[in-house]
Amino acid sequence: MSVYKPKNSPFWHYDFQVRRQRFHGSTGKTEKRAAEAVERAEKERVKALAAAQGGIGARGRVRDMTFDAAALKYWEQRGEHAGSSKEIWTNLTRLVSWIGKSTMLSEIDDALLAELVTRRRAEHRWGEPKHGLVTNAQVNRSVTQLLKRILTRARKAWKIPLPDEPDWREHMLPERDRVRELDFEEEARIEKSEREDYRPARLFALATALRRREIVSLTWRQVDWAGGVIRVVGKGDKPHEIPITPEITEILWPLRDHDPTHVFTFVAQRTRTCGKTGRKYVKGNRYPITYWGLGTRFRRDLAKAGVENFRLHDLRHTGATRTLRASKNIRAVQDLLNHSSLTVTQRYAHALKDDVAEAMKARRDDEIQRRAEHESRKKSRNNPEAQAS
Repeated sequence: MSVYKPKNSPFWHYDFQVRRQRFHGSTGKTEKRAAEAVERAEKERVKALAAAQGGIGARGRVRDMTFDAAALKYWEQRGEHAGSSKEIWTNLTRLVSWIGKSTMLSEIDDALLAELVTRRRAEHRWGEPKHGLVTNAQVNRSVTQLLKRILTRARKAWKIPLPDEPDWREHMLPERDRVRELDFEEEARIEKSEREDYRPARLFALATALRRREIVSLTWRQVDWAGGVIRVVGKGDKPHEIPITPEITEILWPLRDHDPTHVFTFVAQRTRTCGKTGRKYVKGNRYPITYWGLGTRFRRDLAKAGVENFRLHDLRHTGATRTLRASKNIRAVQDLLNHSSLTVTQRYAHALKDDVAEAMKARRDDEIQRRAEHESRKKSRNNPEAQAS
């Protein structure tokens, strides 16, 4: 059947079949010729979908999908809107290359995932042997967790059956719980070594325990002075609010006139053109601090200060640990870190253990003192001459 106009409707409708599946609906057009054009376009779209995605099931739902099509669909619906979109795109591109564009989602099983994990573990960080192999955490994020998000969305949102979906837990590599805290002597050395224009970003990281991407992407629109909160989108696209404390006000208020959009900026030390982006920087002008720029600057500051085995992300750990030690409130720290599970926050519980150790030591010191006083009184009672004197 070609286009037709139902009773009591001003619009023409289409009604056709592809692979014995019926597709029908309104064209939104009142002219028949325009409606026919819509119908032709809809037919082509459905045929292309059927060819690329392995057929169409009941109610127009696809029965399967190529991984290339799934990766693109995930990118359009989720990836490009995430704060870590650049990293997601890089990892998606790698997965499409390794899995194959034409591989169907139903073909992705435990054996294939195991091969992907093994291949990723053999790669070097930033592609250079001098930096060592990628960490287990990087393998988990860039392969297993990302692939899981794609297939889970395919199964739940796109209604694609996945009979051989991998057992994701079996492929997660163990990650070392790293909670490196900056001590006050190290912090003092960093303060002497760092540049003044980068200092607010470091202090803000310590105060809020936010991630690097959340810090460098912060705009003034996210800072609600009247409401007393800073609104960010955290990991996993989770909305998060940070209260504006007097400490944060002290950090941010002097920055208001530096840039109309971005909160954290730096002053170009020389006129140059960035080799990676092609962007030109003019000496003396201010520019937004970038993700990689903040990391590079911080590494240089650490080297100059002689601080070893410390990373930019450890500022988040330091801020969280100090907050927990001061407040003794692990639930509050969970909210500060925007963790969905208290289990993840438990890695910072060593701060509470430190307090327990101090309490146990204080108990022992008190016990020694009281025992000495007891022995002194006992000796005095047993020595009448000492009492008389």
